[in-house]
Amino acid sequence: MPDSPPTPSDDHTLFGRAIFIIEDHPDSREMLATALRLVGAQVFVVAHLEDVQRELDMYLPSLIICDLRLPDGTGVDFIRWLRARDKKTGGAIPCIAVTADRVEFPIQGFDGYMRKPVDLAKLCNMAADLIRLR
Repeated sequence: MPDSPPTPSDDHTLFGRAIFIIEDHPDSREMLATALRLVGAQVFVVAHLEDVQRELDMYLPSLIICDLRLPDGTGVDFIRWLRARDKKTGGAIPCIAVTADRVEFPIQGFDGYMRKPVDLAKLCNMAADLIRLR
């Protein structure tokens, strides 16, 4: 964890923005959530695809951060499911893929991607940029 909280770019912010994190590894999930909360985001964390799919039916976040390897599927499975939805039900929510695996980037359907270990300041800036652009 960095000594000081990551800060998004000066022209936009994550303050008050709802962000879903789909990550099954507890330490990674907590690190991502803590960094985003430090810059004012409202963070919701889930470890399984079925959980976020259920949550999206109740509440639409500003951004989703998704691990590519999950216990009940892959991030690619998730992004295909999400992009098949219409805009009103979350089909256009910006998504960032994170993974420790060696994969070819970019990954179709994702708006951004980062390799683990994630640079938290860069993640916050990418998240803020993607939200601002939508």
